[in-house]
Amino acid sequence: MRDSLWVLINPDNNHWDSDFAREELERLAKKWDIEVTETGETRDTGFGQERKFILSGEEENILAFEEELDEVLY
Repeated sequence: MRDSLWVLINPDNNHWDSDFAREELERLAKKWDIEVTETGETRDTGFGQERKFILSGEEENILAFEEELDEVLY
């Protein structure tokens, strides 16, 4: 399965930075055995900058990855 995900990389409130966000993406990708590919697409959401990522792997693993990422970053 392939899916895309927008991740808040640089929040305006500075609760984390892009290095931390990328480290967590990498850690969780290994944990859930999925491939995460960073795209060049960004958008400003009004509360920080988001970057688009492409996720590849088993559907259940991608869903678990997204859920755990939400807990860590948001």
